[in-house]
Amino acid sequence: MSRWRLIGGAPDEPDTGDWDAICDTPGPRRVFVALFEQSGVDPVVPTSTAVSEDETHRVHTIWCGSDRLGVKVIEIASPETTAFPMLCTWETFGLPGLKLIWQYSLEKAGQLGYAAFRHAALICEFDSEADRRRFTELWQQALGKTPVFEPA
Repeated sequence: MSRWRLIGGAPDEPDTGDWDAICDTPGPRRVFVALFEQSGVDPVVPTSTAVSEDETHRVHTIWCGSDRLGVKVIEIASPETTAFPMLCTWETFGLPGLKLIWQYSLEKAGQLGYAAFRHAALICEFDSEADRRRFTELWQQALGKTPVFEPA
């Protein structure tokens, strides 16, 4: 497997006060739904969840899919204030030819809740160049941008 880091072509990062831009910006869910479209697995419907909390962090661990194919989602937020963004990590498992680990944050946007997307890092592992090309096409279709990678 070759490891690649996204350095260009991430979704736009709308201002927290621009609700129209927040609602119109395609986000990570669109990519994950497209990745799993042919598998029969819905990568955004939880199959199990766990919550842990201390004074400074509330951690949700969410599993979507099955034991063999799906997504592990970790969301970390402050239990006391929405002044800090929610940190999110989505990691695929079981997909043929590729693995993704996408880290991003969501800032609070008024009544929309945690909705203002902020890209942090996307690491992709591809079994072959054909898998990388297939993912690039899927990304372009889902987000309307061309992904730019560098070796990780």
